[in-house]
Amino acid sequence: MNRILFLCTGNYYRSRFAEEYFNHQADRLALSWEADSRALARDLVVTGNQGPISAFAVTELQRRAIPIRGGTRHPIVALPADFEAAHRIIAVSRREHEPMLRAHFPALLERIRYFEIGDLDVETPATAIARLTQAIDLEIAALRTRHDV
Repeated sequence: MNRILFLCTGNYYRSRFAEEYFNHQADRLALSWEADSRALARDLVVTGNQGPISAFAVTELQRRAIPIRGGTRHPIVALPADFEAAHRIIAVSRREHEPMLRAHFPALLERIRYFEIGDLDVETPATAIARLTQAIDLEIAALRTRHDV
């Protein structure tokens, strides 16, 4: 099984939605890929997030009738082993996450691909999730054209 890793600041909203949406689509399309997600913030307390997953992510997943497989797990901070296990790594915002990656995982920068999906201070949840869904659909289409699906 191939693994894709989605990264964001707190592993609470964008990366969690990406993980759940990707896994649903991969199951539906019988792809040999599975997603996971992690936080780049080293201290998750400072994010102020409450609970295991953002209500915005839950609402959008439910609206799309996507079962939430990992809805009870709390955010997880990225560790080197997470990168080692991943075949593809995507941070959801270059502007926001490249500085964190440079600070904590500089040797891995060449492996990281980026979307540019803003957090709540940049984009509304509806806009961000619509753009995130589109970016993931394009990623899946690219994976399907390769021979390692």
